[in-house]
Amino acid sequence: MSLPNFLHESLDDILSEWERECGAAVAEQTARRLHFGRVLRAVGEEMKRIRAADPTAAVAQRREQGSSQVPHSHAGQLVGDYASLRASVVRQWRKKHPSPSPDDLDDLVHFNEAMDRSLAELTATFSPAESQRPHALFLGVLNHELRTSVASILMSAQVLTHRSAPGSPEAKAAQRILRSCEQLRHTLDALSDFTKVRLGAQLEIDRVVDDMGVLCRQALDAYARIDPERKVRLTSDGNLSGHWDQARIREAIQGLITNAARFASRGSPVTIAVDGHAADEVTVTVHGDGTPIDVETLRTIFDPVARVESENATYAGLGLGLFIVRKVVDAHGGHVKVDAGAAGTTFTVVLPRGG
Repeated sequence: MSLPNFLHESLDDILSEWERECGAAVAEQTARRLHFGRVLRAVGEEMKRIRAADPTAAVAQRREQGSSQVPHSHAGQLVGDYASLRASVVRQWRKKHPSPSPDDLDDLVHFNEAMDRSLAELTATFSPAESQRPHALFLGVLNHELRTSVASILMSAQVLTHRSAPGSPEAKAAQRILRSCEQLRHTLDALSDFTKVRLGAQLEIDRVVDDMGVLCRQALDAYARIDPERKVRLTSDGNLSGHWDQARIREAIQGLITNAARFASRGSPVTIAVDGHAADEVTVTVHGDGTPIDVETLRTIFDPVARVESENATYAGLGLGLFIVRKVVDAHGGHVKVDAGAAGTTFTVVLPRGG
């Protein structure tokens, strides 16, 4: 099923699943559903017209159908709604259409471009107070545009993987592309959270009963897909149950593993230890051997856009990983710290069990 037809035929299902995933205040549910229903219908029509080589009329129709206002407490909520809706649409479409063709990849690009334009046009209507934060809004829109390219590359690499003989040069190249896309998606997730925080939103926490040892194992497995050469060892002891946001905790632990690996000596393992002996909290430590971090870096290591130097390299990057770790831990009512010495660098996270 083509993506435009999927938007048309499955609109109610798309919106229902999206609402269950992101949630909304009762007073906002109807208005948000009506607004984003209009947006998706308009985007679908635009995509059909693009296929018919009539993009000008498509854009005009989308503006007419998708320009209505919808209640948002701040620009961060708007950016988050568009990001979660986009992800929900692609995820549901892939379930029904697991083998995309080249035309399907073109549809995906056009869908993301149309959603980006819709977001940009709506953010232009915000009040002067909101528009005083253009850099954060720019990062939000940039995040959406980058996801367009990453999604297309990812789908193409998956097709290449399925069509290549195991162990062939093509299959190995596809696996490298998939690992790079995994790393890019992790970075874009951090950028999305950073944008929300800068635009005044709080990180949303959805607590469920879980096992911290299992969450750390899942985070380790996700990191291994990005850096399969680095050895990571996990040990756990005690009662590891608690009430946490599964996705957020995995994101934070993966961020700690990534940074510990950066500081660790080449060839040395990163170690994760989970301690559940305390009655009301669980402690996670992530350690990497290597040259100690200097005192000045330690003072700013959890700040965004921090420049970090290690014996391996200088990591300018976006500097968002540890910033997001701290925000996730803070949102759970816990605390995080880093210690550096002759034995290496150790990140320690203490999380209340919640409930």
